Amino acid sequence: MSKANLTHHFLIAAPELSDPRFEQALIYICRHDKYGALGLIVNRPLEQSRVGKLLEDLNIEVTDSQVMEDLALEGGPMYPEVGFVLHTGQPEWASSFAISENVCITTSQDILKLIAAGQGVGHYQLCLGHASWGKKQLEQELDNGDWLVCPADLNLLFDTPFEERWQMAADKIGVNFDYLSSDIGHA
Repeated sequence: MSKANLTHHFLIAAPELSDPRFEQALIYICRHDKYGALGLIVNRPLEQSRVGKLLEDLNIEVTDSQVMEDLALEGGPMYPEVGFVLHTGQPEWASSFAISENVCITTSQDILKLIAAGQGVGHYQLCLGHASWGKKQLEQELDNGDWLVCPADLNLLFDTPFEERWQMAADKIGVNFDYLSSDIGHA
């Protein structure tokens, strides 16, 4: 699988992954090509970062009460000051591109104004920061057994409680971490 394009897949951190920044992380891959990969951690809510407060800090009026309660996510260790909106729908905004048939990523403020009003997107997650890999770096980490790969689905991406996502992704590919050998990926 390490040679495949992993766009619109999940990376499931193996229990033995030595980097504490990615312990039990579930990463949604937004882009994977010959130059590297970019992904967003989708199971780490920032308990003190409500989307509504972040939008108000950007001088965006929030009229949707649910947005005031929504949690932002720690998208990854790279550029934590930059917000990425992962959402359903089409790439209709100024800085938006499609990842799959019904999942896009947008980095422009125009989508934030619609989210604040409860319009424009069906499901969304505001991620602060991202994870990225240089050319062939992700393939090397896959060969080392650092990550397991799972096809993405909208339920796991947007509807499953954050604390259940890592294990549910593993369950989806038939992996029980209680029985997983620490020698994964090594012959």
